[in-house]
Amino acid sequence: MSYFQAVRIYSLIEVCIFTSLLVVAIGDLGESAEAALGWTHGIGWIILCLLVAYGCKRGTFPWPLLAATVSPLGPVGSTAGIEYLARRRRASQA
Repeated sequence: MSYFQAVRIYSLIEVCIFTSLLVVAIGDLGESAEAALGWTHGIGWIILCLLVAYGCKRGTFPWPLLAATVSPLGPVGSTAGIEYLARRRRASQA
């Protein structure tokens, strides 16, 4: 598995955690679940930022992807950017 694919999968997992956190927080479904998801998302987002930054340094990702990752959009921004890059790579290979 390439570094690109590994970060792509991790970013998708982080979006799922973030979505779960939003559902639990908005639905007021439990403080303990909200706290656990909050910590998981927070630490996961920091790791995602570091992975994307390393990928930018290696040349795997363009630097604007890091900006999308650290923006308030967080994992949603990184996932959208990575999916855009994946589709663009696929189109250029065809």
